[in-house]
Amino acid sequence: MSLPPGFLDELRTRVSLTQVVGRKVMWDQRKSNQGKGDMWAPCPFHHEKSASFHVDDRKGFYYCFGCHAKGDALKFVQETENVGFMEAVQILAQEAGMEMPARDPRAQRKQDHRAQLAEVMEQAVRFFRLQLSTRAGEGARSYLARRGLSGPALERWEIGFAPEGWQNLWDALRGKGVPEELIMGAGLAKPSNKGGKPYDTFRNRIMFPIRDARGRAIAFGGRAMDPRDNAKYLNSPETALFDKGRSLYNHGPARTASGKSGQLLVAEGYMDVIALAEGGFEASVAPLGTAITENQLQMLWRIADEPIIALDGDTAGLRAAMRLIDLALPLLEAGKSLRFALMPEGKDPDDLIRAEGREAVQAVLDQAMPMVRLLWQRETEGKVFDSPERKAALDKALRDKIRLIRDPSIRRHYGEDLQDLRWELFRGGRPREEAAGSGLDLGFDAAPDAGFDPGARPADDPGFGADYDAGYDPGYDTAGYDPGFDPGYDAGPYDNGPTSAGVPAGRPDTSGSQGYSGKQGGYAAGKSRRSGGFRDGTRMPWRGKNAPPQPLETTRNSLLAGGSEESLARVREAVILATVITTPAVVAKYEVNLERMSCIGSDHALLRDLVLRHGIDAPERLKEEIAAAAGAHALENLFALRHVAISPCLRRPGDVEVASLTLAEEFAKLEASRGLDAELAEAEEDLDGLADEAVTWRLGQAAEARNKAVRSENEDRAQYDVGENGARLNREERDAFGALLERIGYSKK
Repeated sequence: MSLPPGFLDELRTRVSLTQVVGRKVMWDQRKSNQGKGDMWAPCPFHHEKSASFHVDDRKGFYYCFGCHAKGDALKFVQETENVGFMEAVQILAQEAGMEMPARDPRAQRKQDHRAQLAEVMEQAVRFFRLQLSTRAGEGARSYLARRGLSGPALERWEIGFAPEGWQNLWDALRGKGVPEELIMGAGLAKPSNKGGKPYDTFRNRIMFPIRDARGRAIAFGGRAMDPRDNAKYLNSPETALFDKGRSLYNHGPARTASGKSGQLLVAEGYMDVIALAEGGFEASVAPLGTAITENQLQMLWRIADEPIIALDGDTAGLRAAMRLIDLALPLLEAGKSLRFALMPEGKDPDDLIRAEGREAVQAVLDQAMPMVRLLWQRETEGKVFDSPERKAALDKALRDKIRLIRDPSIRRHYGEDLQDLRWELFRGGRPREEAAGSGLDLGFDAAPDAGFDPGARPADDPGFGADYDAGYDPGYDTAGYDPGFDPGYDAGPYDNGPTSAGVPAGRPDTSGSQGYSGKQGGYAAGKSRRSGGFRDGTRMPWRGKNAPPQPLETTRNSLLAGGSEESLARVREAVILATVITTPAVVAKYEVNLERMSCIGSDHALLRDLVLRHGIDAPERLKEEIAAAAGAHALENLFALRHVAISPCLRRPGDVEVASLTLAEEFAKLEASRGLDAELAEAEEDLDGLADEAVTWRLGQAAEARNKAVRSENEDRAQYDVGENGARLNREERDAFGALLERIGYSKK
């Protein structure tokens, strides 16, 4: 639901935070000053005796110096009454005597449908919980007791039981008047193929409720009690509430715990997560019955920069870790990686913590290895490299994997680490410095612009082009950037080595690269991209008064100058981020869209993660949190972009309606522009074995996605004006509409 501009400000003005909080606390009369609206009390969010909970009625905010809870009146009502944002608005509006605005009928119907499904899911949770305590659930209770789960743990995790029988849950929900379409829509029942009544999805299973980041029950996971059952674990089908590839078990509590500890563990199943959390590792999550997907990996990185993958110590667990490497390599960014903690052979985290306690698990986590080590282990473990051909095969396999890494810097560091590991394997621990001239160049710089140079070659090196040494060229020139000096590591037989700071070994580099060359008696032979000429001082022939006109600086720096789809997508991301930062009240409504937005560039990804972490809990401090984590320049750079500067979000900051319209439009465009790649990928996967009609349909879907993207791109390139309400108006449409109004004699007065 969209609230009209100024509604929330008016609501906060009419409501006294002291009165709202005063219903839940006892004020400390010695510390409080009611005349100034400066009130103190024991915190209602954690048990304490001292008055560390502060309310500033004039500013409209509260803060606890003990548990660090903070927010405004709306946030306080949400936390203490356990209601959503709109419900909190309704409660305070009723107290203030304000009438709630009318809702958009279509959006309201969709929201109401999801709310109804969520309520049906809550009824199912209660039904399964009740069944666990009956005689039918005796076997399930015994099993859970053997797994070490106490009564409080069962309550905390809301574990239940689905009894045998085809229509137990169906009959219970229908008896309470729940419509059939809601039961089916929630994935709790399936239609009968024999024309009978629908039957329960879960039967004779221990039930684990799956909740989203907001705490809503969206699905179930069921463990079979019958060992002969075909599926040991069964998840709910995908519904309007549940997308398996975009959900994590224990997502919300783990995100909160990770914010305090800075650590995040990823286990394989429900019982592993429960055992870890009960053992003190509360920041633990699990994928839902499948290998980790790209969306789930991005969700993990939004919670923590370096999650630890704690997988079972068996062949299946190791295979899952190896598959995850291939998924993660193309997605790696600076500061975003994975570590792997493999449990002892034959044990999972649940087994280890029950058998040996928390300390044993912590010891395994302390030994977690970086991903490059596991990649090396995968390619070398159990293999013999006793011939040049086998060694070459290893080199090729590693080069192929490194090519998947998009970030040149990360790719370079992976190459360095793998060179070290290769040297240790084949040279028995000899220092790498002895490698010069030994003829061992693994060639991990085969990826474009990796920035590697074979290194300094001693004068007695025969120079067969297979040299290898400890030095490397960081490759700034090949990346399009000249750092201002040449380290000199890429010299041939006449190199004196790197240049000392400020003391050139050769002649000064007058080409404009702002530094000196370490070459003896000469200059580097290549071009300097920064200077536009050769390093021997020779200028390019078109330099001078006859040079062709150069594009303006603003044109070159425009994100849309190249016209690529990636540039357009980055523009849309920038507008989205600027909108939610200037109007954080819309973050809760578009939280799912932000979660699913795969950002182009680490700067956008960082801003999105900070918005998700602080935009809902502390909207008033969002910009401060961003400045503290990303630097003040992050917001300055974002808001300085031309397409952001002219967007409605900066013209009318805090306007919820305009922000909602902007986000709905930009998310739709972003989805359309990226739909083509997804459709083509699915078409490619489905080509083998498909009938001609299926191929045609797939390609049709791809074409439709492409058309949407093109229309969206053309719309972005059109000229717009900004209306009085902040909406963007296409000038051609505006002029045509204005002409029509003139013909019918309409005058705006």
